[in-house]
Amino acid sequence: MGRNVARIKGLGYILWHTRHHAYHMLIGVVWAWILREVWGEFQLRWLFLSIIASELPDADHIIYFLSYGKHDPYSKLVKSLFASQQWRLLWYTVEKGHKYNTNLATHNYFTILVLTALSFIAFFFERQSSVVFLGSMVLHYVFDIVDDLLILGTVNPNWKRLGKAK
Repeated sequence: MGRNVARIKGLGYILWHTRHHAYHMLIGVVWAWILREVWGEFQLRWLFLSIIASELPDADHIIYFLSYGKHDPYSKLVKSLFASQQWRLLWYTVEKGHKYNTNLATHNYFTILVLTALSFIAFFFERQSSVVFLGSMVLHYVFDIVDDLLILGTVNPNWKRLGKAK
């Protein structure tokens, strides 16, 4: 019984330290609801699309760890914690360290501009699923910028750069 309680406490710990992702998914759900009000209809696939798209921009973190940022000390630490299955420390490290990972290729104003333009084009051509998908991604990035301001007091330098750092 003691082991099961420890597992439950461990899961609670991990869920608490991954709440940032829950915020992204909640924003995606709200986006789907707003569009439901705009279009006067709702499709369940829009809800799923918005949730997936609201998490998709963070795939850049994984790509960074495995490819263009694999030699970064932060990436090495995250990979070693993953390999040694130190889940609690891994989630804590990612939660505290991801704001200082300023070398991400897609976390910048240019990506937001392109996704917003594509979303407006999709809206004009009545491609609702595309609007849901692209808009959720834009809102993910906007939330990250606001989160930077609240946590760091300033916007990360990666937002002002096109592509990954040199």
